[in-house]
Amino acid sequence: MSRHLGRWVEPLLLVTIAVGIFVDSLSYPSAVVPGAPGPAFFPRLLSLVLAACAGWLAWRPPGAAGLSLGGSDSTGGSIRFGSAIVLIAGFLLLASRLDTYVLLPLLVGGLMAIMGERRVPALAGIPILFTLFVYLVFVQALGVPLPARLS
Repeated sequence: MSRHLGRWVEPLLLVTIAVGIFVDSLSYPSAVVPGAPGPAFFPRLLSLVLAACAGWLAWRPPGAAGLSLGGSDSTGGSIRFGSAIVLIAGFLLLASRLDTYVLLPLLVGGLMAIMGERRVPALAGIPILFTLFVYLVFVQALGVPLPARLS
């Protein structure tokens, strides 16, 4: 893949995810409490942020640092990028079968390892702290249930 074409992969991937999230949020119910954000608010906000990041990646100046897993070695970068995609797809496929609180630390730790983190305390602690943060913010503060294991 040429360098010029390669710079469009990340923005197109992000904008595809943003459109998918936005389209999915169209089926969400309207606000439950008048004046309060409804269930579609956060997914639509996420889609807007992803689209903005895609725009920045697409129109950044040549040579500017990107948000890439590619690094300087294109073969190694492709393997890391592919590994991240497989890890995320596995998380999404298993989310309905296993508990999110089991899968999320594995996903975060795996992505950290793919991006080059090698310190064991960071690989063990940050995913657990991130899962705790997600639980406290989404489940406790916002009342948004996370996918749990189906019985």
